[in-house]
Amino acid sequence: MVESPQKLAVEIGGTFTDIILFEDDGAEPRMTTLKVPSTPRQPEKGVLAGVDRLDIAWSSLHDVLHGSTVATNAVLERKGVPTALIVTRGFQDILEIQRGDKTNIYDIFYQRSVPVVPRQWVIPITERLDARGEVLTALAEDEVRAAAARMVQGGIRAVAICFLHSYQNPMHEDRVRAIIEDMAPGLLVLTSSELLPQFREYERASTAAMSAYISPIMSHYVDKLTEQLEDRGFGGSLFITQSNGGVLPANAIRREVVRTLLSGPAAGVTGAIYAAERAGFRNIITFDMGGTSTDVCLINDGQPLITTENQLNNLPVAVPMIDIATVGAGGGSIAAVDRYGMLHVGPESAGADPGPACYGHGGAHATVTDANVARGVIRAKTFAGGNFKLDAPAADAVIARLGDQLSMSPGGAAEAITRIVEANMTQAIRLVSTQRGYDPRDYVLVAFGGAGPIHAASVANELGIGRVLVPPHAGVLSAFGLLVADIARDYVQTDVALADDLSPQDFRAKIAALVDKAEREFLSQGFNASELKLFAGLDVRYQGQAFELSISIDPATVDAELVASRLHEAHRKRYGFAFENESAEVVNYRLKVVIPRKTKDVAVHVNHHHEVASEPGSILLRGAKLDTVFYKSETLKLGTPVSGPAVLEADTSTCFVPEGWTARIVESGSILLERTSS
Repeated sequence: MVESPQKLAVEIGGTFTDIILFEDDGAEPRMTTLKVPSTPRQPEKGVLAGVDRLDIAWSSLHDVLHGSTVATNAVLERKGVPTALIVTRGFQDILEIQRGDKTNIYDIFYQRSVPVVPRQWVIPITERLDARGEVLTALAEDEVRAAAARMVQGGIRAVAICFLHSYQNPMHEDRVRAIIEDMAPGLLVLTSSELLPQFREYERASTAAMSAYISPIMSHYVDKLTEQLEDRGFGGSLFITQSNGGVLPANAIRREVVRTLLSGPAAGVTGAIYAAERAGFRNIITFDMGGTSTDVCLINDGQPLITTENQLNNLPVAVPMIDIATVGAGGGSIAAVDRYGMLHVGPESAGADPGPACYGHGGAHATVTDANVARGVIRAKTFAGGNFKLDAPAADAVIARLGDQLSMSPGGAAEAITRIVEANMTQAIRLVSTQRGYDPRDYVLVAFGGAGPIHAASVANELGIGRVLVPPHAGVLSAFGLLVADIARDYVQTDVALADDLSPQDFRAKIAALVDKAEREFLSQGFNASELKLFAGLDVRYQGQAFELSISIDPATVDAELVASRLHEAHRKRYGFAFENESAEVVNYRLKVVIPRKTKDVAVHVNHHHEVASEPGSILLRGAKLDTVFYKSETLKLGTPVSGPAVLEADTSTCFVPEGWTARIVESGSILLERTSS
């Protein structure tokens, strides 16, 4: 596959849409960045309004890389299409019973999340396979035909099929799909055995149902966006980002839209890893604070943790995702006083419409951004490079009103908002570090998003982290992550057996079957087999355990002894001990297929000779005005330290350097903050 010199990356966030135009004319690659307000009700409008502000030669643009919250929002807001789920008779309540436990055992008002498919549209069909995939009860095709007629009459637009043990044998699911597609060609039909050939019926049923629920919404959105791009002369390929950090062609993901859930934060992690490695760091914690939420992820040796134990709206989504912790703490998070007089910040957000009061669009609630404007950390005249007009008096007014409710000065209220939101974000980082056995002091905090660099050093102080890295173009790093993301796809197949009962040839045969499936899919998308990089793995556990740990393997050298050794190592790392006398059990075979992207690096021009642009000012800190120097980030000289308190202003983000910290530009163009006092 030939890489194109011109690409457009677009990432839709809850508050802003980030856009990057990458151009390479053979001399020096260039990037043009832009932030525009998101339009949640019609996301493509914000995208198109933004790209139309750029000077794009559409006919020579080859790739558009897109990350979107459309699928996620459809689930959260329950705006998917009417969906049915077909199950084995006797399992009609699978979505209602769920796992039978409470995620919060101390909540006396606890209610399970409502499934995306109501019980009356979970349709049982007579059939049954055993755990080996052999037929116990034949498929009752007359029941399938009756169900198809009922679904058409009931206005159903999508249907998922999840039969017991179909991961071992898809024949009944495939036959049901064929019948329904023949009788009702307008219905979207998804089978769980194609989407997720993996055991645990509830997780598989939930994932399949959710994918069917949102697929028509996402497909409609992609079709509309593609049509609008083609009207502008675009004739290239549209790629969609996935939750595993990779991208896939849009037409390859239409039947597996569930893989795009929570994909926006994953693109930010990809961009952060890239920027950190260029600065010489491979052990990092990403800190992505946008307008609506903050997303954090722990990276060991340049690799994020991948998990299949994901939930959206407390409903499981069992496809591989980067392990990201999210907290409702962003620039638009609303500060409010509850009935007991306590101040809370988030998770409710002012979003893009109306947004914080300082945006001047009618926002009436105090937000984190308003607090930073009131404190003087964000200046109206320089915000977003002076390209986004702020209404500072409106911010002062809502902060003062909140202060009156708290019997505090406006300055005290602004600082209280800041302290609370930073405490919330600190706890999110503890979730991915200390609570999993990792010491955050061993990591560099990589801060990005429009608001991340403002709060990063203060959060680092709380955690004992001594270094913070702010990448170039930090405010649009998620869009940048799309440019450098690999094309990637994950495959899985359940086949439970004791490792000691498997020969090296057995392991190789299972992986080879996944490789064959992957090559056929990628070849159908126009890729060459020689482009594919393959990474094999297993999900393993001790015999008798209920859950697994993932290990990587080389199919050429794998055997039972190696699998047991890797299991002991992984178990000891996760839990602090290993059962070395217990038998290892293989549960799932996994394959990750990657086509590395070859986007050229964009040189960041670092000031060596010209004067540093700075301006004296003040911020509010600890209830008093503190003299502060405001710098234009791109004018800082390589290696020259800037002592806090200081504010570094860039076009897409603002970075605050507190007292006891210094900041300097490093060779890669990132800003490195280092703590000089405890």
